[in-house]
Amino acid sequence: MFERILYRALHNHLNDNFLLCESQFGFRCGDSCVNQLLSIANMTYSSFDKNPSLEVRGVFLDISRAFDRVWHAGLLFKLESIGVTGKLLKLTESFLNERYQRVVLNGVTSEWSCIRAGVPQGSILGPLFFLVYINDLTTGLKCDVKLFADDTSLFSVVHDSNLSAIDLNHDLQIISDWTNQWKMFFNPDLLNKLKKSFFLVNCIK
Repeated sequence: MFERILYRALHNHLNDNFLLCESQFGFRCGDSCVNQLLSIANMTYSSFDKNPSLEVRGVFLDISRAFDRVWHAGLLFKLESIGVTGKLLKLTESFLNERYQRVVLNGVTSEWSCIRAGVPQGSILGPLFFLVYINDLTTGLKCDVKLFADDTSLFSVVHDSNLSAIDLNHDLQIISDWTNQWKMFFNPDLLNKLKKSFFLVNCIK
């Protein structure tokens, strides 16, 4: 019950002040994966219907164990930067701090270890905290971006193939810098592809 009260206060603050990224479709009232797909499909088919038809390039990114990697100190910093201060910030800090975990395998128990990252899975506040943490990922991006929680998709409608490649590489570098700064990591297979250049899915009519 208390967690729901905190959620309502934070959720109202974010909505009333239009603080959440408009490109985020995950964990938001009235939004869904279907809305995200419809938005992508509309953009793609609208490009195809141009005369001449335009190519759409997409880059699809996935952060490894994203919810488990939310850095507590970073989350508190971001909450404070959007106006969450005083007792609400202290309550949030208390909610995150002093959590411990251990592993039990075949009757053998590990030592307790303090958790300094991650939002509590299955909690009411967890998804909202994650949206706050990832909210500034889109800052400075040139391409159209669609988010569903941590799943990030970049799209470029190609008017000039060279400029499209430059914009996509620019955005990938910004996203890579963001993940390094905020202690997130791409899934390894995708990261290897990104190191070579960028991963493009060309949607050709």
